[in-house]
Amino acid sequence: MIKISNLSKAFDEQIVLSDISLDVKVNEVVCLIGASGSGKSTLLRCINMLEVPDAGNIVVDNEEVTSPSININSYRTKVGMIFQSFNLFNHLSVLKNLTIGQTKVLKRSKAEALAIAKANLEKVGMLNFAKHSVKKLSGGQKQRVAIARALCMNPKVLLLDEPTSALDPELVGEVLDVIKALTQEGLTMLIVTHEMSFAKEVADRVIFMDDGRVCEVGTPSQIFNHPKNERTKTFLARITR
Repeated sequence: MIKISNLSKAFDEQIVLSDISLDVKVNEVVCLIGASGSGKSTLLRCINMLEVPDAGNIVVDNEEVTSPSININSYRTKVGMIFQSFNLFNHLSVLKNLTIGQTKVLKRSKAEALAIAKANLEKVGMLNFAKHSVKKLSGGQKQRVAIARALCMNPKVLLLDEPTSALDPELVGEVLDVIKALTQEGLTMLIVTHEMSFAKEVADRVIFMDDGRVCEVGTPSQIFNHPKNERTKTFLARITR
């Protein structure tokens, strides 16, 4: 589903991604782990072309994302993005947040958009809040609405950028439970997370990044129980003390 080859990105003189190459298979759940500043979020933003890579190429669902001729708006309809800070429209209701993209971008009828929105709100446990203002929701509720909004576009790939990092600790579980349920539905998912127990549970593969590079790739058991790279060992020893 995703093929990244020799991807590099720098901001001014700071190299953030250095010669990244990796594949994500159809229906695979891949978790990206590593210290803050290791390039994980920038990698996701490059896949969604929120950041333009300096070198290398990205192919998603047989479409070359880095091609100058790509229709970026059309491309983004099949790649959902869940942000740390939710990125909802705070002046709109929960339901309107879920229907506006469907009607304006996918050109669905209002009735169809409403039906799809309600189905996805029910999936994340937020249907009873459909008429609420987004401003009145807790952080966990906002993130569940953001996930439902992404699902409304029927994406082939879901990118989640530290979806629980902005939440109070007691709200993390409700969002992780929703994401765990989604991993059983066959979506291709690439998840940046600091929640190691969550990564162990849901990932088909785990990628450890350090200093803008992919240092180690393996199953959760390989990465967490038998890491080979010294940087991986040091990182895991530090966070599991």
